Amino acid sequence: MERKKDFLVSYDFGKAGIWAVVTARSAEEIKAKYPELEVVKEAPPFLDKSAAADLTFDIDATPSGWLAELVAERGK
Repeated sequence: MERKKDFLVSYDFGKAGIWAVVTARSAEEIKAKYPELEVVKEAPPFLDKSAAADLTFDIDATPSGWLAELVAERGK
């Protein structure tokens, strides 16, 4: 089984966005579960990586916080 690693992701909601880290086995796994998120290969210069790391989610965990809200919006 593939080991999990950290992937930087962004969620763009128009005038702003949220940056986070998702621990997963692959970028494809993230896109399959959370198609709203963009997996980013390299952090933009303006991003404080430690701030994004404060919002870390495990792909196998139940979504929480804004990620849970994002999933809930799918059903509306």
